[in-house]
Amino acid sequence: MADVRQAAMQKEYLSAQKDFDKGKYHDVLTVLNKLIDVNKDPRHYALLGATLVKLKMKGEAAQAFQLAGEQASPHRIKYLREAMRLHFSNNDDISLLRVGGRVLQDAIADPEMAILMAGALTRQEMSGVEAFRKTLAASTNPEHRRFAVRSVKIAQRTPEENQLIIDVFKDNPEDKLIRTAYLTIQRDVNDYAEIEKYEPIVREEIARGNYESVLEEISLYNIRWCDDEKINAIAGAGRGKPVPDAWRAKRRNKPHRWSDKIRLGYISADLWTDHAVMKAFRGVLEAHDRSKFEITLFCNATDTNLKDHNSAYREAWGNIVRIRGKSDEEVAELIKAANIDVLIDLQGHTADTRVSVMNHLTAPVHATWLGYPGTVVNTDIDYLICDRTVVPETSSPNYYEKLCWMPETFFPNDAIHRPLPKPVPRRVCGIPDDAFIFSCFHSNWKYTKQTVDLWIRILNQTPESYLFLICRDQLGARANVRKAFLDAGISGDRILFGSRVADYAAYLDRIALTDLGLDTYPYNGHTTTSEKLWCGVPMLTYKGKNFASRVSESLLNAVGLPEMVCETTDDYVARAVHFYNHHQELKEIRGRLEENRFTHPLFDSERFCRHLETAYGMMVDRAKAGIAPDHFDVPALPPRTAPFKTAE
Repeated sequence: MADVRQAAMQKEYLSAQKDFDKGKYHDVLTVLNKLIDVNKDPRHYALLGATLVKLKMKGEAAQAFQLAGEQASPHRIKYLREAMRLHFSNNDDISLLRVGGRVLQDAIADPEMAILMAGALTRQEMSGVEAFRKTLAASTNPEHRRFAVRSVKIAQRTPEENQLIIDVFKDNPEDKLIRTAYLTIQRDVNDYAEIEKYEPIVREEIARGNYESVLEEISLYNIRWCDDEKINAIAGAGRGKPVPDAWRAKRRNKPHRWSDKIRLGYISADLWTDHAVMKAFRGVLEAHDRSKFEITLFCNATDTNLKDHNSAYREAWGNIVRIRGKSDEEVAELIKAANIDVLIDLQGHTADTRVSVMNHLTAPVHATWLGYPGTVVNTDIDYLICDRTVVPETSSPNYYEKLCWMPETFFPNDAIHRPLPKPVPRRVCGIPDDAFIFSCFHSNWKYTKQTVDLWIRILNQTPESYLFLICRDQLGARANVRKAFLDAGISGDRILFGSRVADYAAYLDRIALTDLGLDTYPYNGHTTTSEKLWCGVPMLTYKGKNFASRVSESLLNAVGLPEMVCETTDDYVARAVHFYNHHQELKEIRGRLEENRFTHPLFDSERFCRHLETAYGMMVDRAKAGIAPDHFDVPALPPRTAPFKTAE
């Protein structure tokens, strides 16, 4: 009797399969519903899942394949893999991860399951992706290998992750996207031999109009080596989608309730006192006129940074809304609930950014400023706050945003919370007592081969000088920088390396011990240039071709030292050599710099804040009048007639 029943069910199942092949999907469902009531055969659930897919019922189909995979079957992993694939395409990452978690060892070993698990974890910003990287790196599918490489957070990579990128590239040297990641980590550790080997290939591709690798490159890493604004503008464009003009118009035309005060929302992960952005921004933030502005900080900082690297009572800065761990949609709702008039992104394409929140119709005015020296691709932003030095009018076609030109500099500085350097013996910092010391305190990834070659020329013409550099002693960076000088015949004894120090006052004391700062190209110093000037150390830069390479020029102009901006690289070398040979002239410039510190705009945070508030008011006035954003200049206040602060 059982055999007869089994034969009958098999016949009905085969009939259902024929109906499936003929596209009679509802007839299939009718048969399967009866079969499943009496026999939970995994084949029945699998056919049900396939049928539901045809009927565009992905969620239900995923559940059916999941049920098929829960039964004993030689095809169990195949069914679960299909359930995971459907959950992924349906954006149901949690269900996917639950399925994969039940067969975790299989998911780790199976490239198709591994990519789904890793993709879901990434989309949910959850940890655990590293468990699947080796499988994906060894996969025959190029997309899997690319994901393995792209999933590594470059700035926080471990030695094992660094090696994984190297190994994948060696096995796939023709893959442009993997090559981009490989070049990024080599620039990060100053491996000039590898950079010189592969970067010319990229530049040649760009010259031919082949932008494949650039379109997938993280924007921040592109501006570290490329000074072409047209290329900077498309870098990273392939990692998302452009924002349609209709979407921007929809946001701007949404009904909005204005009030007497302008409600500002700053969004950033860097809202803690030890971060470079806050060292610049804090004085401005605290100077906001609370009778005219309401301030809300949408804070994406980690608990560790707030606990271990913040010394301020942050509630004095404004209303704090923690957004760490929340989705873009959840953050957008918080912004709308605060009825923000002007939402200001402080990060652009930098670590832990939440700039994508701006693609969710959050406020009538969107602006970006300070944390990222360039245009922000694939993002709904109205204004870039800049100045006419870093972004001249001729550059505007390469920016997605309209330009808000600040009158003196786009970069704020804080003279209130930043201590003045104290005299300390040079020997305390390992610096020769009577020598001429060139210095650069920028991050070592800014030490491009172009920059190092200029420094070699300077050292060759200044035989008794030394060069003091901040450089990480990890992943070979310091050894690579030293080798570049040794290969050029510069004694290793003349290159003095230092590390970052936790004590900010001691860090400034060390800067002040050096004689002349040397800027980097194409990514200039920002906070580090400001710190040199604050410490009374003159800084040499030369004119750049994009935002990141013009920042020091803007800062030097704002502190009254335009003569420290060189027109060419040859001029940069000649000026450095000149000051080495004319100590008294450099001493006079240093004295003028120390006088200008409290009279010129660079460190005048209150003056900067008034200009910034004027900018926000002009943006709001246009929005209230229903006028589309456009480029505009912020008018300057009258020059100060007395110092805004005195040395303490």
